[in-house]
Amino acid sequence: MKRNWEVIREILIRLEELPNTDVGLQLPDFPAEKAYDYAYHMELLIEAGMIEGQMSRSAGAGHAHFFVHRLSWDGHELLDSIRSSTVWEKTKKTFASKGIEMTFDLVKSVATEISVSLLRGI
Repeated sequence: MKRNWEVIREILIRLEELPNTDVGLQLPDFPAEKAYDYAYHMELLIEAGMIEGQMSRSAGAGHAHFFVHRLSWDGHELLDSIRSSTVWEKTKKTFASKGIEMTFDLVKSVATEISVSLLRGI
């Protein structure tokens, strides 16, 4: 399964919108038809240290269930770099035009460069 950066960005945004860390996101909070996508990406984000939460698998359930409750510092940093729709669209176009795969480090770097150039009016 490939990483889906739209799903990653959506998860980060939704986590940041939670009122506090006593509340969390769980599998039923997402569309049932995309359960595998969301469970997979939650697990990736936990493994990468971008979010905090737990994964649990039931025998025969197919996809993993999760409870995630907060962004880590790195998760906030990544989201801060891609939150703006303008920056996000330009970031995706940059990768597509160069034919380069999106990685966490490169996405953050390219999005930051785009933000800086927007701030400078370039």
